[in-house]
Amino acid sequence: MNSLRFFIHGFLIGLANIIPGMSGGTLALVLGIYERLIGALRNIGLSTVKNLLGVIKLKKEAFTAAETELRRIDFGFLALLGTGAVASILLTSKLIVYLLNDHHDPTYGFFSGLILTSILVPARMLKRCGVRELLVLLIAVTLVLSLSVGTSGKQLERVAYKSGNEVVMDTGIQQTPFPTYEDFGLFFGSGALAISAMILPGISGSFLMLALGVYFQLLTAINTLMEGVPKLLNGVFDEVMLASLLIIGVTAIGCLFGLLAFTRLLNYLLERYRNLTIAFLIGLMVGSLYGLWPFRNFAMVGGERIDTAHILPQLDVNLLITTGAFLIGCGVIFLFARLEN
Repeated sequence: MNSLRFFIHGFLIGLANIIPGMSGGTLALVLGIYERLIGALRNIGLSTVKNLLGVIKLKKEAFTAAETELRRIDFGFLALLGTGAVASILLTSKLIVYLLNDHHDPTYGFFSGLILTSILVPARMLKRCGVRELLVLLIAVTLVLSLSVGTSGKQLERVAYKSGNEVVMDTGIQQTPFPTYEDFGLFFGSGALAISAMILPGISGSFLMLALGVYFQLLTAINTLMEGVPKLLNGVFDEVMLASLLIIGVTAIGCLFGLLAFTRLLNYLLERYRNLTIAFLIGLMVGSLYGLWPFRNFAMVGGERIDTAHILPQLDVNLLITTGAFLIGCGVIFLFARLEN
């Protein structure tokens, strides 16, 4: 019974982590497993890797040491949570991509409501807000704005180049473009940051991926890989599948690195420079609102939607639906805040 319960907890935490503005750490608090989760994650280190790799020797002492290490890091608990979270991400990624492609403005409106309201959560953690905190916050906002503008421009240039420098308005199924070396670095760094943020109550890891411009690319890669499973079984492995696999793999390696290294750094910063660290995280959230503006001009190139410019909304049904989605997003965070309290 406990195994099923932990799997369901993992599924819910994975669902929270895939929705920008919702924190897996907050949901872990609500479910009453936060302290156990943090304790298990903090126990993972180089000694864990050493003891587990020791089984290669095929000696009894090595297996005993590995078994002891797995108990020390509460592996059974983590494995059930992780399996549930992965299952949640795989099952919901297709839905998120569908909403983005077919209901773009309301989806972004919903995400904007989530993030705008969730800013209140880390804001309550600030003990004071002085000049230093405001300066760090502005630096974070500037960083996210520059990343948002730069990522959009580079994506448009890359897709326009692939289509023979001709941007054609078209409709189709979104596909995964082959990543560049710069993209690999971005996915690795995003994975490291996101896994660290996901364990903090009130801070959304998927929000950070949104702020860094990799969220929907990663979801599309997951969705593409899942839809390509029948092709793989038939021995077909094309460039799109390879691109999706590389994106997911590099992000996963980044998550592992963040779990082993960056989480400890983040804990150090929160202990020594708590106010400044939280101010920086708030700045990231504020800056991401620019990239989540729902109303855009866009072009479809090779089945990929490219947002080209922010525009003002027209007074129509789409504006009404998007506003309603925004208010629902705000309400979801208020509900989770009450549950957390």
